[in-house]
Amino acid sequence: MCGRYHFGILPGKKGRQIRERAERLNLVYKEGEIFPDDKVLCIIPVEAKIDLSVMKWGIKNKNLQINARSESLADRPSYREMRNRRCAVICNGFYEWDKDKNKYYVSTDEEYIYLACIFNDKNELLIITEAADEEFAKVHDRKPLIMNQEEMLKYVHNEDMIFSNKKLSFRREDNEIKLF
Repeated sequence: MCGRYHFGILPGKKGRQIRERAERLNLVYKEGEIFPDDKVLCIIPVEAKIDLSVMKWGIKNKNLQINARSESLADRPSYREMRNRRCAVICNGFYEWDKDKNKYYVSTDEEYIYLACIFNDKNELLIITEAADEEFAKVHDRKPLIMNQEEMLKYVHNEDMIFSNKKLSFRREDNEIKLF
């Protein structure tokens, strides 16, 4: 996954619930095109339920790290403390660039999708990525772990690491041409 996604609260029941909860918690987060280092709205586990929180996307070491490869979560010592600190970023879709620098917007047929993340004790999160399937590999070799709401609920409560293979739709941002 590159390094940007889109989040906007949409009209409707779910959007109203998100906005009202975020306002009650006095959360300040960015909407629109989200960049690394932004304060982002995410879902965290709270006992047997979930709640909203705001975290910074990325961890600054020598460089700003924004993603974590799913294949290395169990092995890398730097992920040891975060492996069981799970959260999910709420988004409408994400952006990806192909090798020719064409920008694509990637989404599903759902209003919101959830990207699997891990976070540290400073409330900094990393989006977990995996190798792209054959269809997605036409654009990029990695993609975020994408979940629907049911999968997200299991994931943030450390119950499951199974993710849907939802059909993703792609469109070129410069001229709205469908890729698939």
